[in-house]
Order: sequence, then structure tokens, then C-alpha cells
Amino acid sequence: MEKFFSEINKYVISIFLFFAGMGFLIKYLSGDKLESQPGAMLIASLALIAVAALATPWVLEKMNRKHYRILMGVGTVASLWLAYEVFYSVDEEIEFRELKTRVDAQTIQSLKDIRDAQEAYQKVYGTFCNDFDSLKLFLFEPVIPVSFNMGSFHDTLPEGKSDEMGFILKRDDLTVIAEQMELTEDELIDQISDDLLPYKVRDVIYTTFFDENFKAEIRKSKRLPKVAVDSLWFNPLSGERFMLETDSIEVGGVLQSTILVKDPTPFGREKVKKDTLRFGSLNEAHTDGNWRN
Repeated sequence: MEKFFSEINKYVISIFLFFAGMGFLIKYLSGDKLESQPGAMLIASLALIAVAALATPWVLEKMNRKHYRILMGVGTVASLWLAYEVFYSVDEEIEFRELKTRVDAQTIQSLKDIRDAQEAYQKVYGTFCNDFDSLKLFLFEPVIPVSFNMGSFHDTLPEGKSDEMGFILKRDDLTVIAEQMELTEDELIDQISDDLLPYKVRDVIYTTFFDENFKAEIRKSKRLPKVAVDSLWFNPLSGERFMLETDSIEVGGVLQSTILVKDPTPFGREKVKKDTLRFGSLNEAHTDGNWRN
């Protein structure tokens, strides 16, 4: 028994290397078209099996000095080549991840901007826009209501009394009042804002979604990248237009509009399953995105 274990110990390294190589080979061969393994795994598995065979005592006993020199030379070249491949693969992986992070961030921001525009469209028209060309036109339509209020009411001159006395103005009234008081319109606005006059302004003006959300100074104040309207609807890397679908579902007896926008060309390696960035759902009334941030 002791002799048996002594003989087996001579083959421990070979057995370990052989099963390790077989494990990598099986893993490589089991990859499908969506989760294929890199070619380096095949090379590594075959190399391990070959080394396992060469490391057996039976093979080593038959080698002379010349064979050792040949193996040493081959091993040195192979080691240098594998070292280069490891360095290259690591460097390539770092570049790939950096590019993926950048492309995904740009794609997500575009999807967020499209979602904001779609939600504004729904508030105005009661349903989501079903094509990007119409949504692009909507960005510049003065249909977004914005409250325009200046001046505050107080106990001595409450809102009701101010209204009776004609002190509550609309935005268009300011020009006439300024002329009557021999003030510029800006001076009148400043005095009303500082409550130096009995006049108050209570009005609703209409502006565009672009002016309220996409203008350069507004994006800068929110620390967001500038919006290029012409390219907003496309994947930043492939140039493919995002996919847009709309529908409606009944929720609690009420018909609600639904929307789904997704990236048709998600970034990733070939033959590897990719996560498609998207927001919304055609079966549920929400506009949630599937990204983490």
C-alpha cells in the first residue's frame, strides 16, 4: 500500500494539470453563440493537457539533455508569448470597459432626455408621442405652461381686495402700466418683485420644452451634457435610431397610455449576451429605466 501511494505521488502534478486542462476545455466547448468563451481558454486548456503529459515520470525518464534544451527553448518562447497575450488581454479589457462605460452613460442620458420630453408631451396631449420626428417638433412648440408670478399678498391688501382694485395684472399688462408710470418694463418688474408697488402679477405663460430643459445654460446649471437634438434619437456609437413603441392599457377602468423606448444596438462583445438599455413598458403604465443610476 505504501508503495502504491509512493507511485501515485509521482503523478499528482500531471493528474492535477490534466483535470485542470480538461475543465477549461469542457468549459470552452460548452459555450453557446450567446456566451462563447475566448480562444485563449482553448489554448490554455490544450497547453495544460500537454504539460500534464510531459510531466509524467514515464516521459521524463525517456528524455535526454537535448530534449530538455528543446523543451526549455519552447517553454521560454511560449511563456513570453503567453505573458504578452495576458498583458494584451488585460489592457484590451480595460479599454473595452472604459468605452462601454462611456457609451452606456451617453445612451442612458439620451434615454432620460427622451423620457422627459415624452412625459411633457403626455401632460400636454394626454398620450405619448408615437414617433421621434413629431417629438422633435414638439420640443420647439410653445405649449409648456409656466406660472409667471411676481409680488406677494399681505394682510392689508389681500388677494381678493387686490383683484377688486385692479392690482392683479397679466404679463401683457406690464407694458401699458410701465408707460403710465413712466418706467421701463424692467424697472416695473423689479419694483413689483420687491413689493414696492401694490401691483401683483399672476399669469401663465407658454414656452417650449427646449427652452425650459435643453438650453445650454440650463444644462450647465444641472451639470448635464449639451443636447444635440438631431442626434438625440440615435445610439451614440452605432448611429442606429432608438426603437419607440406606444400602446395603451386599462388600469382600474381607466385607459392609460404606455411607452417603450430601447436601444436597438446595445454595446458589448460579439456573440456575448448584452443588456438592452430601455425605459417604459407596453404592459405596465410606467416609464422606469432598467439602468442602475
